[in-house]
Amino acid sequence: MNEKKVSTGAFVASVLLSQNEWDIKKLISDCKADWNMDIPYDNNAEMLVAFMGDITLAVTIMPTPVPNQEAEHYAKANYMWKDAVEMTKSHKAHILVSVLGKDAGLFEKGKLFTKVVSSCLKQKGAIAVYTDGAVFEPRFYCDAASVMQQDDDVLPILDWVWFGVYQTKEYAGIYTYGMRKFGKEEMEVYAENADLNDVRNFLLEIVTYVLDCDVTLKDGETIGFSEDQKLDITLSDAIALEGKSLKIKYPK
Repeated sequence: MNEKKVSTGAFVASVLLSQNEWDIKKLISDCKADWNMDIPYDNNAEMLVAFMGDITLAVTIMPTPVPNQEAEHYAKANYMWKDAVEMTKSHKAHILVSVLGKDAGLFEKGKLFTKVVSSCLKQKGAIAVYTDGAVFEPRFYCDAASVMQQDDDVLPILDWVWFGVYQTKEYAGIYTYGMRKFGKEEMEVYAENADLNDVRNFLLEIVTYVLDCDVTLKDGETIGFSEDQKLDITLSDAIALEGKSLKIKYPK
């Protein structure tokens, strides 16, 4: 996999559009309706820049496709959306969303970011989200974000972390992509003769635990979901990613 480098606290996305057109006032209205979020806005501005506590939100339209066919490249990895590449290739422009603020909490920034991106997907012609080296189907992204409508303390993990598939003749596995923006190591789980859906769900449980409880897993430790279960954790060169990753032993 050609990895797109993600740094801690970096929340940036492109909402891909089938046409070079957006309605900034609709976005303000949708954020209010979806999330009861009041975003300050200068009615004459062509882009949205809002200061919300320690966070700076910037949203603007870019009248061209994402450069260098980046989005099309990463769309190939979306095994859950068969039309990902075809839809991504059709985009003519994109809405660029970024959330900044060095003094704001990572989860606070991440939640605001995901809410705004989700509301951007209500724009006419919105066809996909490209962020952190992954391309998401709009319905999937909005469904994952909607957990915050029931309980704002619930983390929209499936919008924050991509669970990729890596397969060779010898073995198959699931890797995370997106943990580094929360200051955590990416994780990989490999297993022989295991159902990849089961492996993905296993890794999702670990990611949820790590983020919900702000846990830092370390090389040489173990993790388990019962008193008797002790699964080895090893930090080593990543297989599906660049740099290091935590390998979690898969239970037999």
